[in-house]
Amino acid sequence: MNTPVPSQVLARKWRPRTFDDMVGQETIVQALRHALRSGRLHQAYLLTGTRGVGKTTLARLMARGLNCEQGPTDVPCGHCPACIGIEEGRFPDLLEVDAATNTRVEEMRELLENTQYLPVAGRFKVYLIDEVHMLSRSAFNAMLKTLEEPPPHVKFILATTDPQKVPVTVLSRCLQFSLRPLPPAQIADRLRHVLEQEQLSFEASALPLLAAAAQGSLRDALSLLDQALAFGGGEVRQEPVRAMLGTLERSALLDLVRALAEGDGETLIACADTLAEHSLSFDHALQELAVLFHDLALLQAIPKAPALQDSARELGAWRERWPASTLQLLYQITVQARRDLPFAPDERAGFRMALLRLLAFQPGPPVPLPAPSPVVPFAHPTVPDLAPAPAAAPQRARLPPAIDDWAGLVERLQLMGMTHELARHVEWLGMTQHQIRLRLARKFAHLLPYQENLRTGLESVLDCDLRLSIELGDEEGTSVAQQEAQTQAQAHQRALQTLAQDPFTQAVRDVLGGTLVESSVKPLPQGEKS
Repeated sequence: MNTPVPSQVLARKWRPRTFDDMVGQETIVQALRHALRSGRLHQAYLLTGTRGVGKTTLARLMARGLNCEQGPTDVPCGHCPACIGIEEGRFPDLLEVDAATNTRVEEMRELLENTQYLPVAGRFKVYLIDEVHMLSRSAFNAMLKTLEEPPPHVKFILATTDPQKVPVTVLSRCLQFSLRPLPPAQIADRLRHVLEQEQLSFEASALPLLAAAAQGSLRDALSLLDQALAFGGGEVRQEPVRAMLGTLERSALLDLVRALAEGDGETLIACADTLAEHSLSFDHALQELAVLFHDLALLQAIPKAPALQDSARELGAWRERWPASTLQLLYQITVQARRDLPFAPDERAGFRMALLRLLAFQPGPPVPLPAPSPVVPFAHPTVPDLAPAPAAAPQRARLPPAIDDWAGLVERLQLMGMTHELARHVEWLGMTQHQIRLRLARKFAHLLPYQENLRTGLESVLDCDLRLSIELGDEEGTSVAQQEAQTQAQAHQRALQTLAQDPFTQAVRDVLGGTLVESSVKPLPQGEKS
């Protein structure tokens, strides 16, 4: 009876064996190849990046290039004992250390004591230390002396997913290369190539789902591909992959957005219940919603962005549904909801609350706007009636109110924190029938993110729908804060004049030679007498 030979997992079978096989990281690969070709080799290299982007693979390729019989070379032969030994994990001069399990200083000292000995079979003794940030402080200190003055036959290649935890003293002794997550399109192309070479049946529409789920890691994408093949009986099909990943169909996502755009809370919750019935991932649904709000915001800013033309056809109906500021808020709510999901009573409740929050923080259904009217001057309009609209009115009143006292209105808003500071520092420019125009000095641009809170407060007090337009420009001295500063300066000047005319003050100055420190003079609050 013949025993079947176990198949090799795709992540190992398709691990790059030459620099030419590397997918992505072109700039880093080019730098390392040039170093091998020119012989300008550093004593230590630090490779950083998230999991599965090629740190260990690049380190092993470097070790092969350093020790190949034809090297140092960026094109290892693949046939000499060094190349074969490194490929099969049995080369005596490549010492791979997992710092996550070898963190103690004694282990590091024992390892470094062997650096004084010449290589056994190769040209260089290569120390590959993975997850180096896990070493203890004492272990790092033990490594420093060797990194400072390493023997000429020793090379260090350090790899980490968290370079922030590596001491600066170690970082300064290494050439650092940061590997980036691969874009989904590049991962999908690689999966297509693997499937074609393996002669396996697949649907092209399933590959972007796997690529997106891999989150920039090609190794994770190949592992997911193995899983998809097992799930689909040796084939990769869209529906089985979607079921395996718990991902949301595009039509279901668009149903959610449609209900949100129409303010239909009942349909919105029904969509959430449908997701729960099909055991779909609520985290993934929030992620897809965040991507959709991102696409909408980008389409508003750059309608002809080439990368969004497919989204433009799907999302065109909602592109003008929300103003840019509201889209930013919806995006932020969705991203924050993903972080809060583990703390919810259960994921279904957390997802429902996220949808209800999205519904609560968006403006009402769009109403056709009247033709713009001329800007209302600051000084001439009369104060509007700020009483609330009658309860029987079917909709909130639209603007004709006019404003002639911005300072008084700011006081009525009763704002707090940074929103209050924004209201104090903007200058009134005017108002059309549907839009308030304000100006903010550039040095206060950090207050702009709070304009949505200001708009909401204005709508509440004026009981009307409006838009807020804040432009950055030069100050003209008409903001509430500037008027307050002018009033305080005038009061301070009056206080100085009063003191200068005071007989006691004059006597102190004449007899004792005193000097009035003007900055110490504080005018009394209005209405108080000295």
